[in-house]
Amino acid sequence: MEVLQLTATQFIKPMCTGRNRPLLLGCEDSAANPFEVVVKFRGKEMDAKAQIAELVTAQLADDLGLQVPQAAVVDIPTGFDAIIAEKDLAAMVKNSPGLNFGSVNLGAGFTTWPPSRNLVGAQRDQAADVFAFDTLIQNPDRRAVNPNLWARSDRLGVYDHEQAFSFLALPIIGGAPKPWQAAKQAKNFHFLEDHIFYRSLRGGRLDFGPFKEKLGRLTDGQIQGYAYAVPAAWRKENDFCDQMVEYLAEARKHREPLIQFIKHLLR
Repeated sequence: MEVLQLTATQFIKPMCTGRNRPLLLGCEDSAANPFEVVVKFRGKEMDAKAQIAELVTAQLADDLGLQVPQAAVVDIPTGFDAIIAEKDLAAMVKNSPGLNFGSVNLGAGFTTWPPSRNLVGAQRDQAADVFAFDTLIQNPDRRAVNPNLWARSDRLGVYDHEQAFSFLALPIIGGAPKPWQAAKQAKNFHFLEDHIFYRSLRGGRLDFGPFKEKLGRLTDGQIQGYAYAVPAAWRKENDFCDQMVEYLAEARKHREPLIQFIKHLLR
């Protein structure tokens, strides 16, 4: 995935959903090509580590074959808030100048995934990949109350990953839990029982071979590239990128016990 480098030029509207109050903005690249981008602004929940998680996870998802909106780093010029009439939104933008995470707008023809929808056909395999992906990145934020999924025809896609990899930032005795380590499995992964697809996938015949193969094909250059795409301003005063690179390289090495653990969860 190419991470777009864009500048905000137009306020379009606030998005209807999202606890971080994302905005739909008109943006341009250096060649003045236009894009509509959903931008998340820095705030209480969207700190530098959350922005890093979003950017790295979007690239990783794309390399692992998941459908994900194209990621962008969006520069918010000084004074951009002046074109926004709603005072609280303008204040949010004013407090987040410079570089912010964004996703290219999906446009028309897609729907958010309702919790009651049944998986049909190829969607079941895609759902299994989403569950495996969320186990890998330890994402607790794809639940029935907030699936963070979109659908178009028979395709499933993912978005909103600011909580991914958050375990790396916590002071945990014995180190961060890793799903391929048997000693860590029993008490650290109960959040996956609340996953939107946990119950619908349990007991089924699932093929995680393609996911495992894609994970195994990740090169050191690809994994390092996820971190290189992160702006230096986000990386300042934290080693989150380095921890993520190390974790993903280890996950690639231990992909077989990782997949076995996922199968155990869904048995």
